[in-house]
Amino acid sequence: MKSLRVLILILCASTLAAARDREFRGIVHSIESTYGVHHMRIPLLGVALFFVRPAGVGGLKLAVFEGFKTPSDAVDVTRVIESSLGPGWHPFVRVRSKGETNGETTLIYANPAGGRMRLMIVDLEPSEATVVELNLNDRAIKKWMKEPGEEADNQSAHRHHVED
Repeated sequence: MKSLRVLILILCASTLAAARDREFRGIVHSIESTYGVHHMRIPLLGVALFFVRPAGVGGLKLAVFEGFKTPSDAVDVTRVIESSLGPGWHPFVRVRSKGETNGETTLIYANPAGGRMRLMIVDLEPSEATVVELNLNDRAIKKWMKEPGEEADNQSAHRHHVED
């Protein structure tokens, strides 16, 4: 009976993980099919992300597209991204810089759920696109919101100490 409970728990957890992964994969697939590019395969990225992760961040996913040609209509890109996101995702930040050869669009969507904040970040540059999904835990969010400048200084000091 205990084995059955463990099996049910594992199946439920894997179903939830697959549902979360579906949105990231959906955005990657939408960019690939709409704009005719493929994301790069980065060897050992999963291993590297397992060991190098900012405090309070879990479930980091990354897709990089080289040779991406930014469309002239940034609204079209926004529609492609938003159609791939499920319910619960809300626009958080939208930044567009203008320029024919150097325009950049950054879209950040947030999905607060269950004491965590999921962020989907899409950065489009003239020759490259990047999609990042991260899960932030509640404690890290509260700590950063309380003292964002202090937390940034602590991270910077930690990096300098590690590099010395």
